[in-house]
Amino acid sequence: MLKKCMGCGSILQTEFEDKAGYIPEITKNKDLFCKRCFRLKHYSELPKIIASNLDYEKVIDNVLSKNGLMILIVDLFDFSGSFTKTIVDKLRGKDVILVANKYDLFPKSTNVTKIVDWLSKSCEKVFFRVLGIHIVSSTKGYYLDELMNTIDLARKSRDVYFVGCANVGKSSLINQLLKKFNAKTEDLIATSVIPGTTLDQIVIPFFEDNKAFIDTPGLINEGNIINKLLPKSYKMILPNGEINPITYQITKNNCIFVGGIVCVDFTEVINNVSLTCYFSKSLTIHRTKSEKIPHFFKEHIGTLLTPPSVEEKDNIKYTIHNFEFDGKIKKDIVFSGLGFITVSGSGKFMVHTFEGTDVFVRNAIIGR
Repeated sequence: MLKKCMGCGSILQTEFEDKAGYIPEITKNKDLFCKRCFRLKHYSELPKIIASNLDYEKVIDNVLSKNGLMILIVDLFDFSGSFTKTIVDKLRGKDVILVANKYDLFPKSTNVTKIVDWLSKSCEKVFFRVLGIHIVSSTKGYYLDELMNTIDLARKSRDVYFVGCANVGKSSLINQLLKKFNAKTEDLIATSVIPGTTLDQIVIPFFEDNKAFIDTPGLINEGNIINKLLPKSYKMILPNGEINPITYQITKNNCIFVGGIVCVDFTEVINNVSLTCYFSKSLTIHRTKSEKIPHFFKEHIGTLLTPPSVEEKDNIKYTIHNFEFDGKIKKDIVFSGLGFITVSGSGKFMVHTFEGTDVFVRNAIIGR
């Protein structure tokens, strides 16, 4: 029987070092890791081999042919970019628990009940039926008992499949569940900020009836900001702790830069516009006059305004999105993989950001 890497799910092989699953020697040990996952696990080296969306489609189609319980993991901080039509359509008609991860990034004052209600309405809008909705943090271990109770009730002697986009924290969540409920002392599955770390299904026996947790590769969202940058910029973009919101009162012909990734230009302010920024603490937010925008793009991208870095900026093109808000309800402008800006008040906005990045407008998730 072919052995698989416990870190990424690849079939282990000893011939091709530049291919998935390479290991110098296949032993009789129960838990084997390929060289890529071993280096990632012990030395934090970023993997060079990643799963593609073609890999994802093959694996998820195989998963959907099974009678399992599906745990759809979404990134609460990037919900619009991780609750994708592709995944939702594939899971229609299946038994699904929706799990919104990364709650630890939100301010402690965030109302959990209101977030669950917001998630429920988001499912209703696309006619997506789920058995339950849970908010968790795979980093902090928040609300894992509640999730496990629902899994036990809904599983009905079936395997449990964890599915979703890349970087939503599927593998991290499984690792936390293993530690809490299966007495594991360290991470079993390889994790990384690089999208596509998991390459194939990883089957982990978990239940007394010999059924398992099964990790799957994540769909790579091409509209995610991090796909436009090099790995060294990821740590600046991806939050590693609670977000500290920053609020600005806005007048006409003001603009703000979020690093060198986003520029929001307020071309018309009708009444009392304020915006609250929810981004990684590592990103610098710079406010200036709209007339200085061309100068800042020409002179300061890659230096004062990073990311992108100097070596990244020449490969990046910017595009403009125009928005107009009437002020009747707070709105979020969401940048997939980066964060969001909550807008209160009415006005017109011109948003510059990387070409090919998903930008969404939604009813505000916080402070409604």
